[in-house]
Amino acid sequence: MARARLPALLAALSAAATAEALVEPHRSVAFLPFSNGRAAAAFDVRSGRLNRFWEHPYRFPSAGVETRNFLHDLYPGLRVGAQAKWLAEVAPDTLGYEPGTGVVRVQRSFAGIRVEEWYFSPPDLPQHAVFLVVRATRLSGSDPVDLYALFNFHLGAGSPEPDAAGEHILRDEARDAFYEWGPAGVTFGHAGLQPSAHWSATPRNPWGILNAAGDLPDEGATGAALDDSVCGFQQSLGALDAPATVGWFSVLAADRDAAPKIDAVRAWVARRTPEKLLADVLAEWRAWTTAPPAGATAGEADLARQSQAILRMAQVAEPGRGEGQILASMAPGKWNIAWVRDMAYATVALVRSGHYPEARRALAFQMGAQTGAFLSHVGMPYRISVVRYFGDGTEESDSNADGPNVEFDGFGLFFWSLGEYVRASGDETSLAAWWPDMKTGVADVLVSLQEPSGLIRPDSSIWEVHWNGKQRHFAYTTIAAARGLAAAAESAGRMGDAAAERYSQAAARARDAIVRHLRSAEGILAQATESLASGRNWLDASAVEAFNFGLLDPTGPTATATLAAMRARLVPPGGRGFMRNEGGEWYDSQEWVFVDLRAGHALRLAGQARDADLLLAWNEAQAAENFGEFAELHDRATADYAGETPMAGLGAGAFLLALHDRGLAVEPACGVFADENPLAPDGGSAPDAGDGGAPPASDDRRPVGCGCEGAAGAGWALLPLAGLRRAAASRRR
Repeated sequence: MARARLPALLAALSAAATAEALVEPHRSVAFLPFSNGRAAAAFDVRSGRLNRFWEHPYRFPSAGVETRNFLHDLYPGLRVGAQAKWLAEVAPDTLGYEPGTGVVRVQRSFAGIRVEEWYFSPPDLPQHAVFLVVRATRLSGSDPVDLYALFNFHLGAGSPEPDAAGEHILRDEARDAFYEWGPAGVTFGHAGLQPSAHWSATPRNPWGILNAAGDLPDEGATGAALDDSVCGFQQSLGALDAPATVGWFSVLAADRDAAPKIDAVRAWVARRTPEKLLADVLAEWRAWTTAPPAGATAGEADLARQSQAILRMAQVAEPGRGEGQILASMAPGKWNIAWVRDMAYATVALVRSGHYPEARRALAFQMGAQTGAFLSHVGMPYRISVVRYFGDGTEESDSNADGPNVEFDGFGLFFWSLGEYVRASGDETSLAAWWPDMKTGVADVLVSLQEPSGLIRPDSSIWEVHWNGKQRHFAYTTIAAARGLAAAAESAGRMGDAAAERYSQAAARARDAIVRHLRSAEGILAQATESLASGRNWLDASAVEAFNFGLLDPTGPTATATLAAMRARLVPPGGRGFMRNEGGEWYDSQEWVFVDLRAGHALRLAGQARDADLLLAWNEAQAAENFGEFAELHDRATADYAGETPMAGLGAGAFLLALHDRGLAVEPACGVFADENPLAPDGGSAPDAGDGGAPPASDDRRPVGCGCEGAAGAGWALLPLAGLRRAAASRRR
């Protein structure tokens, strides 16, 4: 989409919303999270304060252990003459990320002073530390100005939200710092980036002292065990004839000795002023992000850079076996867990954006992770998790009354991401080092999972239906396998391995099985063979990857019929985007951002560029209203952000893929697209058009209504997305 087209597309969105009473883009996100891959924190948009600081970026360090949030709140205060206020009580004038970074900026005004606050964890700092840098600028008046900072951590017992009982705060005069610890078993160091003018701590609580417009008394912090202990600093700025900048930090130690951590942070700061430190952190971020693809609008360019930042912050940097994993979402989104599937899309997005070191780290993490817990389900030793990983790099699968999730799509997706990395980076050295394990632990496993039909054995697949009889022959799993086996054949060829031909043939069998076994009588791809045979609720949006991955012709009859069926049956009541499948529960029936972005790509490949542009513009407008974050879901009626936010691989990653792949022709994964004849599958049944299904196929095997029928005489394939609900209703009548 050329830059000049965005205003017209947004105008079309607005006009369509007015005509159809559809939801408009709007803000509903609650947090601005940030991380350096070690420290993970979040600014609460609604309360106006930093109130999350986790001990790890991931949710579960190991089995039975959940990451704790130690921060109740942290924020600055301001005194101007006799007027004083903790600034969390002042509504921000503006807030959001510094563009293309993980630095949160908040601006407020009080008593003639403009206060700018920056919260961040520098990516190149190897510590679990959070910084607050504050700049004060006089707008009016002449009264003397003082800045304060309040640190309220909860280090008592409990998880994942410890209480505040039995906390200790001790002052270290030599370091001009506080140590804080408690039953949680960790210690925090709190210190300034400049010498403190004044300080205090419980029992001389700084909160009440500033509210009374007083100076902190340089008292407290005795080390005694007290409940709900807090500490604070004060800096005197005098007449403030010119803007002044100060700063503080908190750093985590996993034991009782925070002094080395404070020293390490100060050594990294290396005599830089708070202003210089902030400028350097912003410059480092902006040097890391890469230019958006050609043709991106100004708004898309901003979102592309912010999406890169989200992916970077979602990648774990802690040393050890867990280093390099990419989390599905950043906390406080509860999917701050490394799924194989999400990581694959994130890795390919990093590749497309030119971030090869980060992509390699994600692949290396998986090659070094510990797997094998589900050997009885897989049937042979395997190298990639069947679902996801704990923070320490060991395999994990969630379970419920229906048993565990065991997903075979990750094997194919891993090889897809690896192939994209090697092709773009030329890093055959890493491929050669990994190849023996990848061959036997991923590619050969996929071949072993392939049934004579060409389909992959039943599994839990992308939407995680669990096991114990609920597993099915899912289209998405076989689609991922076909794409992955094609990539495995390419990798084997690079390594001079004769297995290349075997993988190529297996890929072709999987590709062809999609047509033979997963199409309805109307030529629509179904969720699974079992769903199709049941005759109900068999449409699933994840099947569009058959066209995006180059398995079936995106302009052919199957793509045309499948996309038309999605538009008739998977648009939620809000009229925007797509649900993930039909007939599901609450979760399935929301608007899925990942589905929107991948379906939009399929629409574009199918030649329906205007519809693809409108769908992309809708998601871009939502993200732009929500600080550049992409959610997991939009509420099916209101389009409020729902599910987890911000999503990495299935949000920021999928958006970057939508931009970078726009305008590119899809390359057949197996050399040629699948032969889509004969149209009828081997078995199964499906609803007819009277039940809201796709129109029946004509003799030339192309569904009618693709360019000549629809509401008010409009071509179905050319209808703007905003009009889909009306068109679908017209067909049902």
